[in-house]
Amino acid sequence: MADKLTTNEALTRSLVSFQGNKKQPFYRWLKYKEAFSSDFVRLILDRYAPKGGVVFDPFAGSGTALFASVQEGHVATGTELLPIGIAVAAARAAAQRVKLDKMVEARRNLASLMVGPGKPLRHLRMTKGAFSESNDAAIASYRGAVSRIRDKDVKCLLHFAGLCVLEESSFTRKDGQYLRWDYRSGKNVDSKFHKGVIKTFAEAVGSKLDEMIEDIAGRKEGVPMDVAINQESFFSYGLKMPKASVDLVVTSPPYCNRYDYTRTYALELLYLDYTDADVSALRQSLLTATVENRPKMEALRSLFAEHDEDTRFAEILETYESVGALHEVVAILEQAATDGSLNNPNIPRMVRNYFFEMAIAISNLSRITKRGAKVVMVNDNVRYFGEEVPVDLILSAMAERLGFSLEGIWVLPRGKGNSSQQMGAHGRTEIRKCVYIWKRR
Repeated sequence: MADKLTTNEALTRSLVSFQGNKKQPFYRWLKYKEAFSSDFVRLILDRYAPKGGVVFDPFAGSGTALFASVQEGHVATGTELLPIGIAVAAARAAAQRVKLDKMVEARRNLASLMVGPGKPLRHLRMTKGAFSESNDAAIASYRGAVSRIRDKDVKCLLHFAGLCVLEESSFTRKDGQYLRWDYRSGKNVDSKFHKGVIKTFAEAVGSKLDEMIEDIAGRKEGVPMDVAINQESFFSYGLKMPKASVDLVVTSPPYCNRYDYTRTYALELLYLDYTDADVSALRQSLLTATVENRPKMEALRSLFAEHDEDTRFAEILETYESVGALHEVVAILEQAATDGSLNNPNIPRMVRNYFFEMAIAISNLSRITKRGAKVVMVNDNVRYFGEEVPVDLILSAMAERLGFSLEGIWVLPRGKGNSSQQMGAHGRTEIRKCVYIWKRR
């Protein structure tokens, strides 16, 4: 299988990350760092999508694959559990319908939205102190005023503008697995981190509305922006979709890297009125990628049984247990955890559950794709205790047992460096960043 690894010089980190969207109209509104670029999606569509074909993304995120697909004349749908992706879809649809003069008027009257009654923010445990008192009050007033706007499209876009600027008007910065706190917050007095200018919420929203109005003014008539992003796990949704109904899958699942979306996007979840209990439930429903995720195997077994898919579940379990490279890595990590050499003893459990759940996802993709359809997946390898986990080879081995053939694995010319902690203990080495191409047999 290693002979399928080929360096693709056309791939850059900007192309397969959010960086490529930072200046793209509409895509630039929300800083969703886990996305790939719309240009990457178009590259894949040109190669693999039949004209007017059905494109699906089971981990839709902010919807880049879906929006780029409908703009190129395809039918697109996907699933995403984070409510942020649902908010993006609603805003993009509203942006196509909204009257420009109504948005300009709302921008002109922005100051009036920052005063008056508003429901105080019901902070999560991990967001307390994220805003200055003045910004906290401004957000509450703004949300209250926006909720009273009659024009549904204007209301949607104003609400979304507020969602987009929370980080820049807070004492926090998204930093990998968590929110990093500026020392001015007083939350962590030992921290010397200084994020730079912290805007007032009014300044941040004003700038965002200017950007949105600029893009709306330049919109092209007749270019669709409506996509269907279902707020449901692909584990369950994939069992309900029609068999052999998808022509192309373009996706990037969560990586096996301890990245907790519910912490990284805690401010956005707060803004969307999620409670601590809601956030905890959401974290457990997401694909396992953090040490806090509990095993889902028995719940998934019951789910498959409800759909009379016991035989397929057994096939998935057999596939998962058959991949020797996975279990070799897990054994090394378990020994390191036993020795106390691993910085978190739950990492082996997380790795096991990640790959089992990805086997479920791959099997569901095999169920819904047409014969000859391609699955294009962006993912990174990871490293723990100096041990590289060959995610690309493990997932591709599973895919070959679950109905796909491996067309190839494109390796980015520039890989990803290991963390400073691992660099000190194990030296500086790169790990592969890859794009997998699987073909439905």
